[in-house]
Amino acid sequence: MGKSQVTIKGGSMMKRGSILKLTAALLLIVIAVVFSIQPLTDSERGISLGLDLRGGVHLVLQAEPGPDGAAITADDVEKAKSIIEKRVNEMGLSEPVIQADLDKKRIIVDLAGVQDPDKAVEALKTTAKLTFKDPQGNVVIEGGDLKDARAGQGERSYVVHLTFSPEGAKKFADVTSRNIGQNIGIYLDDQLLQNPQVQAAITNGQAEITGYASLEEAAQYAVLLRSGALPVSLSIEEKRTVGASLGVDSLNKSINAGIVALVFILLFMLVLYRLPGLVANISLIVFTLIVLWALKGFGAVLTLPGIAGILLSIGMAVDLNIIIYERIKEELRLGKSLRASVEAGFSRAFLTVFDSNITTLFAAATLFFLGTSSIKGFAITLGIGIFASLFTAITFTRMLLRWIVGINPRMNTAWFGVKRENDASGKKTGEATPATQAATYEDVKASIPFYFNVVKRRYIWFALSLIMIAVSLGSLFTQKLNLGVDFTGGTMLDMKFSQQVTQEKITQAMESVGLEGPVVQLSDNDTSALIRTSALEEDKRNELLTALQTQVGDFDKESLKEDKVGPSIGQELTRNAFLSLAIAAVLMLVYIGFRFQFAYAVSGILALVHDVIITVGIFSLFQWEIDATFVAAILTIFGYSINDTVVIFDRIRENEPRLKRGDSYEDMVDKSVWQMMGRSIKTVLTVLISLLAIYILGGESTQGFALAMLIGVIAGAYSSVFNASQILVEIKKRMKPKRGGKAARTKA
Repeated sequence: MGKSQVTIKGGSMMKRGSILKLTAALLLIVIAVVFSIQPLTDSERGISLGLDLRGGVHLVLQAEPGPDGAAITADDVEKAKSIIEKRVNEMGLSEPVIQADLDKKRIIVDLAGVQDPDKAVEALKTTAKLTFKDPQGNVVIEGGDLKDARAGQGERSYVVHLTFSPEGAKKFADVTSRNIGQNIGIYLDDQLLQNPQVQAAITNGQAEITGYASLEEAAQYAVLLRSGALPVSLSIEEKRTVGASLGVDSLNKSINAGIVALVFILLFMLVLYRLPGLVANISLIVFTLIVLWALKGFGAVLTLPGIAGILLSIGMAVDLNIIIYERIKEELRLGKSLRASVEAGFSRAFLTVFDSNITTLFAAATLFFLGTSSIKGFAITLGIGIFASLFTAITFTRMLLRWIVGINPRMNTAWFGVKRENDASGKKTGEATPATQAATYEDVKASIPFYFNVVKRRYIWFALSLIMIAVSLGSLFTQKLNLGVDFTGGTMLDMKFSQQVTQEKITQAMESVGLEGPVVQLSDNDTSALIRTSALEEDKRNELLTALQTQVGDFDKESLKEDKVGPSIGQELTRNAFLSLAIAAVLMLVYIGFRFQFAYAVSGILALVHDVIITVGIFSLFQWEIDATFVAAILTIFGYSINDTVVIFDRIRENEPRLKRGDSYEDMVDKSVWQMMGRSIKTVLTVLISLLAIYILGGESTQGFALAMLIGVIAGAYSSVFNASQILVEIKKRMKPKRGGKAARTKA
């Protein structure tokens, strides 16, 4: 009696403790959400938004050798960077990003929120070399002799007041005293600004440059003179401009896509997994908070590809819960208690979850080190998402489920999606369903209404894949890829006109400024135009915009999107794309070979090559344009497709030791594939929900990425089930049997 009382009392205390812990955890989550809204969304102190979400300009400035051909040094680039920083600071912009690439002699500048990108670009690339020359053309004073320059209003025009340093004041006094009645030329970048006549010696160390049409123009030149002359000439190698209104529109579309994806995924998990689904949804809220706070804490800049990375990682985070919950259901079907099933489910799913996410992390790391600035934003959010999903799925979700089970260890397993029958004694019994390890191959076949032998039909799947690969390669060799300016180099203008326009008018306007062979695409009832041409220098670009304004019609400058990519940037992107794929493939090959066997690694990589060729081939077949985000999509497909393959491989590895003498290796693989079939479909569906939301609602900038991912994920789901495991069977079939080893039991 006393023992029973102790048990009841202990159970009551455990129940009370679980209720308190669960209540406290839920309360903390609510508090965290409420107190995170303001800090995360604050326009000044919240998460930093990239150019594509706020509007602004991205520049890659290439240092050019001077007329004397002298080599550019790292010190020259550092000095130029320092001067550009001074000029940017004078603009009053918040959070500018200025980086020097000393190896390539480049300066990368990101200016978010700049109101007039054209003026900002001109201010940054202007050398601003100030010189005073005597009547004989000798340089008598240089910019280094200047102490300050300020804009002001003179008697007849706006002026720039110059104040010389003590040494400069002496030089100026000497020059003016020796040239009374003669002219001294004032030059900026060897262009004559004015040529005033010296009336008397100027000894106060001050001078004026007159003739500016506005105070703003005078102030702009004053900034250039104050910051000093650039030690080298800079050319624009890459330029990307996003109008302010276009950035706001992209942000709103991305938020809408995120909300829709989240709602559908929450409903999907709730319907599919009931109580654990509710727990997964709570964990998803925590996951989102972790990702957003990590972005803020690391000072990462959130871009459109970055938002796509968050939405994709949400789908992948749910995948982890699906893998774990299916394991828990297996344990329940074996007749284990609820508590034992939860513990065993998490323990047995851990390695599968870990392996499948490490491979995706390889892709994210490769993108970070070899991608462009916007792609690095995607890689950062994807990487943070992987770590956050591992934490929430393995630690937080487990903790919540433990507390729930602690409240009622004998709750109906139907809450976990499993129905169990009572035997004659009233004890709950398990059921050998296709998913359980205890199920025999015959159990699996008998329980699936539409069962067919996947492995024995492998040559059909191989033939289908070879046909798709042949069509893809045929298109790649004949039509090739429709490369965007990111790869080919050139200038692309995305413009919105206030009225309907025609291709003929735009082409005529371009030909009037000497531009031949432009590609013009119209959309939005012929009010929007996408114009592609060769890479334009700033003068020619400004001339083109003026011609379009006068000959075609008014366009919205705030929604103007402009990309200019020099040939070297395009070549570099192409080279890095191939290098990224090679590095990711090698990393995955080594890791899977280490964690499984080399046969598994080769099978997985061949399936990945299949997915990539088909994705690239479909883009070639339909001539869809590819840009830098396409590379990110291909690498993510690399990581995600192997994710699903690893889950099936893990079950094969688990079932293989149970083979008995005379058992067929083929049958064991077929059984493993069918045991994982439902799980594979469910995990793919959650990612497809996120990708469809990005594609339909996320705006044009991320549509190419989402489309490539959609094709790749579907191709990956096919290859994981119908190719990877079957290739493994073929490799095992050809392996020399080892005495006493598992290969000896392989039957073909």
